[in-house]
Amino acid sequence: MKKSLGLTLFIVFSSILLSCSIFLPIRNDANQKLRDQIGAILHDTLLSPCFIGIKIVSLQDGRTLYEQNGEKLFHPGSNLKLFTTSAAANVLGPDYKGRTRISTDGTLSERVLSGNLLVKGFGDPLIKTDDLDSMAVEIANYGIRSIQGDLVGDVSYFDSLVWGHGWMWDDEPESDEAFITPLTVNANAITVMVKGGSKAEDTPTVSLQPQTSYVSILNQAVTSSDTVIPPLRVSRTKGNNKIIIEGRIPPDSQPKEFSLSVFKPEMYFLHLLKERLTFHGITVKGTLRIDSTRGRLTIDEVTHPIDSILHQVNKSSDNIAAENLLKILAVEKRGAPGTAMKGITILKEYLVSEGIDTTNMMIADGSGVSWYSAVSPNTIVQLLQKQYQHKIIFDRFLASLPIAGVDGTLKNRMKGANAAGNVRAKTGTLTGVSAISGYVTSADGKLLAFSILCNHYPREIAALRSAQDRILELLAGTSISNN
Repeated sequence: MKKSLGLTLFIVFSSILLSCSIFLPIRNDANQKLRDQIGAILHDTLLSPCFIGIKIVSLQDGRTLYEQNGEKLFHPGSNLKLFTTSAAANVLGPDYKGRTRISTDGTLSERVLSGNLLVKGFGDPLIKTDDLDSMAVEIANYGIRSIQGDLVGDVSYFDSLVWGHGWMWDDEPESDEAFITPLTVNANAITVMVKGGSKAEDTPTVSLQPQTSYVSILNQAVTSSDTVIPPLRVSRTKGNNKIIIEGRIPPDSQPKEFSLSVFKPEMYFLHLLKERLTFHGITVKGTLRIDSTRGRLTIDEVTHPIDSILHQVNKSSDNIAAENLLKILAVEKRGAPGTAMKGITILKEYLVSEGIDTTNMMIADGSGVSWYSAVSPNTIVQLLQKQYQHKIIFDRFLASLPIAGVDGTLKNRMKGANAAGNVRAKTGTLTGVSAISGYVTSADGKLLAFSILCNHYPREIAALRSAQDRILELLAGTSISNN
């Protein structure tokens, strides 16, 4: 009897709940439409071989609008520069300046410097040939017309490791993997311009930017339209500065431009400086050498503000600027010589101070060139959220990022779309890797942080970039308040 009563009550109670549920509103997933649209983009069969991770968050309320493989580790490519520049912006402060100092250990009499001219590098990655010209002018204005001693470069600010941990050995001639030194000039690279002759069999003309005798040229190229001849190739032999030009270039074609790293860029710096000194009527009697001799009298110091360096790292995706910045962090917090490992330690200490878990990441360099580096979309978005919370630093950090359709590595992407002039993000590219992370404003004015990391793609990455751009265009055209 008791069992029968209990069963009856259970049935009645269940019936009441069921009947009431008919009148309860069904909760629709507010983000479902957006997720379906993003999912439709990602389900393209062209992308099926690729491993993709995405995280999209509203910065207004912290809502996750979309996530796929958000906790997985990916090769970030140059998205790793977001970590380096975030740490630098916060740790070094707004008043830090990259600098290069000219001094002497000698005495000046009747325009003759009896002693050495010393150049100490502090890792400034923005030095160009024009800056060396300015140095030469200042040296001339100082009254020097003849230097009896040597032109000495001091590279003691950094350690002696000139190659990033996990960089590919066969990438050496590429300007994207130039050698690391605190005496940096022209991103430690040189531009080679090749133009075909007016008729077949003419020897193509070759020019350099900057024009210098530091490198030698072996021109084996030929003007020809014969496709049997291999196409034009410009490279540099490893371990020296002999530039080899070979293959074919059509007659009267537009000049083709190639950028190559230089071997021993600190000597490249000194060589270019000597050439500029000669141009301005200053002779150097001695040799060019590397030493850490201390100058007793400063003649000139060229500086560039930290924000200009951040722009160079993020907008131009300058790998050498990023690696220099990492070692600068090391010196400023731990003392010279600056090493990548000390810089990474300081970077991680900064991340920990922001509440970011550093145990779920691998950081091997400052630029993202290394194949040993791996981070997750979740961590990148968390970093972007933390930057947003620091208003003054955020404005500087945001200004350093490429703008879609406007400048930097996004200059030619998302043009004429809702995302143009809107998306501010860092791109990243390695073989089979395409990444983009940053900020986008929705149609109703809500700022979103996003990270899209794509790895292991066996085809041309244009398909990945197209999918990324379509997702960002979708976000820029969506009213988040209604989602």
